[in-house]
Amino acid sequence: MTRQTVKRIVICLVFPALLFGAGWYAHDWHDRSSSNMPERRARLSGFKYISPLLDVELPEGYEVNREPIPFKQKVAKFVDQQIKSGAVRNMSVYYRDLSDGPWFGINERAKYHPASMMKVPVMIAWLKRAEKDPSVLKSKLTFDEKIYTGPPQKLKPEQTLQSGHSYTIEELLLHMMQFSDNKALKLLGSVMSQEEFEYVLDNMDITSDPDYDHNSITVRTYSGFLRILYNASFLNKEMSELALQMMSSQDFPQGMAAGIPPGVKLASKFGEYWTKENPNLYQLHEFGIVYHPKGPYILGILTQGHDGEKQADIIRAVSEIVYKSVDMPNRK
Repeated sequence: MTRQTVKRIVICLVFPALLFGAGWYAHDWHDRSSSNMPERRARLSGFKYISPLLDVELPEGYEVNREPIPFKQKVAKFVDQQIKSGAVRNMSVYYRDLSDGPWFGINERAKYHPASMMKVPVMIAWLKRAEKDPSVLKSKLTFDEKIYTGPPQKLKPEQTLQSGHSYTIEELLLHMMQFSDNKALKLLGSVMSQEEFEYVLDNMDITSDPDYDHNSITVRTYSGFLRILYNASFLNKEMSELALQMMSSQDFPQGMAAGIPPGVKLASKFGEYWTKENPNLYQLHEFGIVYHPKGPYILGILTQGHDGEKQADIIRAVSEIVYKSVDMPNRK
């Protein structure tokens, strides 16, 4: 079976599930797997004579004019302690300096359910449409509670859509990102074509993983969404700025935001996942860009455990460790 055939099959299975907020058969990012984590490049398709470069990730530990990131071992030790103590069953961390590109991953191949973090490519698809016609963002849709079905949310939105009310696309995108509102996701998805969403996945170098039959992402693969937004290499500058602005208003104060000083900008998205069959196996994640005064960096923390409050506290702790490490003159 060819890659394109597999991709089409998975898209057909995935897309309806996303619209109803009931799960996500996510594509695993194509990392050209090997034991030494080779460099990765994503290029924009659809052109005959050019091949625009969207993103490059060099092998782990590569830095310009510096030694490999010294505080990786501090973070790795903390992660190991959380797993050994039983605070979490599994945990992964990704860090990347956006100034010159060095990165590290801890348990970067472990796979998790992406949950609400996959609202980011939905937002990107809508903003890609708005590039061609900015008036799209001012068009309105009306929400009908009767046609909404979706999973419960332990981290309930502070605000949610009201039945019978009309909202602009921009308001719906903000609801979806700021409050992680599944109702906004459902309404936005109901008028989005599979082709539009597939275009985002294709050009961000996402492919299916036929050997893994569960919803899956890794910290390394998901990081590409934030790198491409930060570099404004897929969306234009205005829409990339709007996307990260929407992500900067996220209502998850107990996560990464609690680990950085007040006033430091953070553009992030969290996600949570569990099933009725196994409610004690709870996944809680957050991925974002921290705008540190010394330079912005990406931080992603994916956790699997049984205590959401404890997992949120662990996300906060990692955020604090990394921020303070970046803050130090020698980054140790």
